[in-house]
Amino acid sequence: METRHSHSIDGPQPEKWDSRIDTKSLSPEADEVMRELEQVNASIARVKQDVAVQAEKKKTLQSKLEEARRLFQAREVEYTQVEHNFFEHTRVIRATDDDLSTIRDSFKLLKYSITRMIMTLNKKADRDKATEKLVAAWPHLSLLDPTTTPQALEPKYINLLVEKRIHEHLVQSVFRCPLYPGLSVNEAYASLNEWLVAHESRFNVRLRQQLASIVAKNRKEGVMYEAGHAEKKKIADRIYNDLADIYAPFVRENDAAVEEEKRYSHKIADIVDKAMQLVVAIRGQEVDIATLEIEEGKQAFDEETMVDVKGKTAGTVLFCICPVFVGGDGEHGFLEKGKVVVGGV
Repeated sequence: METRHSHSIDGPQPEKWDSRIDTKSLSPEADEVMRELEQVNASIARVKQDVAVQAEKKKTLQSKLEEARRLFQAREVEYTQVEHNFFEHTRVIRATDDDLSTIRDSFKLLKYSITRMIMTLNKKADRDKATEKLVAAWPHLSLLDPTTTPQALEPKYINLLVEKRIHEHLVQSVFRCPLYPGLSVNEAYASLNEWLVAHESRFNVRLRQQLASIVAKNRKEGVMYEAGHAEKKKIADRIYNDLADIYAPFVRENDAAVEEEKRYSHKIADIVDKAMQLVVAIRGQEVDIATLEIEEGKQAFDEETMVDVKGKTAGTVLFCICPVFVGGDGEHGFLEKGKVVVGGV
């Protein structure tokens, strides 16, 4: 019999595990499992290595992305600052020292100058000739009452309609001129401005302001001055001829007998000059100030945008003497109320 070795009094000692497996002593099935296990471990190692490589690539790309974002933001800030500086630079180059409040005052002065001149012609018109000319000018307006005779306008109507006629000349030839009367660039500017507005560009305001500044600096001499002066004379002549025809023969006889400053030709030239100075100030503003149409004979009186010559606050607008001028928004708004005749005078 085999003799069993006795253990020491400290008790049995645990056998040590040898991690090194002798694959030669394994069965074929176990050997196959071990090979598969080694393959799995190798695959896991490769995947871990790939993951580590991809993680490093991701880290590198993330770093590059952050740097690109930083550069983009820096460039965006730089561009915004350049754009801001440019707009600030062009903004301070104003055509005139006017703001919306002084422009409003200038409108009132212009209107007063026209009204005051017309007042000096009260009852000086040939009623029949004046009626014929004024009715022909606005055939769509019901200026005459067919039930009354004679068919001639009252002096108060003649004065108001002549005032309307003068304002129409100024609106058409001065205030609705794309930039400034007489300039060869008016049509080209209008086309470019329309294109800029259609493409929602803010530069259309800066362009208008810059061109207005150029006009303001050249209003007293040079080619631009000559062109504007020639156009001013044409406008003044058209107004004068209307005035002289309606208040015939008083206007021409008066001008032939008095000194220059008291002539109606001089007064009209001064009115046109005021309008042309005003339009330069308007073109130099941040807001675009334009006229608002009033539908004569149909539109109801609106006390927010109109004032009646007799202070009426309701009724239908018989005719408009001077249109509404509006521009801007709630923060930088401009409104010069239109002067109208509501119902009968």
